[in-house]
Amino acid sequence: MANFKKQRTFISFEIDPEIREAFSQQLKSEGRTVSAVLKQFIEDYLKSTEKPQDLTEVIKRLEEVERKVGIENNRLVGESAA
Repeated sequence: MANFKKQRTFISFEIDPEIREAFSQQLKSEGRTVSAVLKQFIEDYLKSTEKPQDLTEVIKRLEEVERKVGIENNRLVGESAA
């Protein structure tokens, strides 16, 4: 069986030592890791930037449903008037 390794890269940035310490203490109290929290943040951030595209698709679908409901409503109203 082949051994596949995930490709990984590292991100580093500057942060005040006091903030880093407070962050570390908070994570320790929650039993979480820096990597896990930051990975989740990045995933959530990327998902939040996708919403406008998804919303455009939802709007298109909603307009199509409204059009079909309007056609059906007109048909039913016409039948009840007859």
